[in-house]
Amino acid sequence: MLKNKAVIISGLLYELSDNIIPFLDKKTDVYIHTWNVKDNKRWISKLNRYKKHCNDLKMVIEEPIFDTKLYSYIYSTWKSISLIEDLDEYKTIVKFKPNLNAKKIPYKGDIDRYFQKAAIQGRPLLDKVTKEDCIFGSIYYKTLDERLFTGYSQAFKKAFDLEEGDFKKQMLLLNKKLQLEYGNNYEGSIFWKEWFENRGLFLILDTDLTIPNNK
Repeated sequence: MLKNKAVIISGLLYELSDNIIPFLDKKTDVYIHTWNVKDNKRWISKLNRYKKHCNDLKMVIEEPIFDTKLYSYIYSTWKSISLIEDLDEYKTIVKFKPNLNAKKIPYKGDIDRYFQKAAIQGRPLLDKVTKEDCIFGSIYYKTLDERLFTGYSQAFKKAFDLEEGDFKKQMLLLNKKLQLEYGNNYEGSIFWKEWFENRGLFLILDTDLTIPNNK
């Protein structure tokens, strides 16, 4: 029997707050990868208070291994997903970043409906695409706000089911390609877009989601 969902949290846990509680329930498992830096320690301690709101919570804390923010964040996301022994146990997976500055985040996670809307609006562009091969979130001119998005387990497998060495190699190569194309200061959301599309995934708008403090 499929579990309801998994929530993954990656990167630094700064500004972790109760706005995560609506994403949790007793059918939800939480997987966290974060970094052992001084300013992060109190947020790691705070995370323990949310254990009672979910079925299970697993966390790995590592010493920083990257100087580049982009590498640190994308690697941490891969690492948090790699903590899941069997992605197929879950129907859906939610990627959540703690520093969303709002008491409540408008989120319903009705990804079947979002897919149907997109398929109708863009017919026939998605006629040969399945909802399991899509990532759902806030879309800004082709790019995804990577702080909060949802997908079926199959999409997360396609995106992140790689051995660590292969993952790092592809991460470095993609960043180098994008730097050559856009310069060294390109927005990280472009990296996420390219990463997902290179893995055969499609970005679909979550029409209920409004992510706060978008820059």
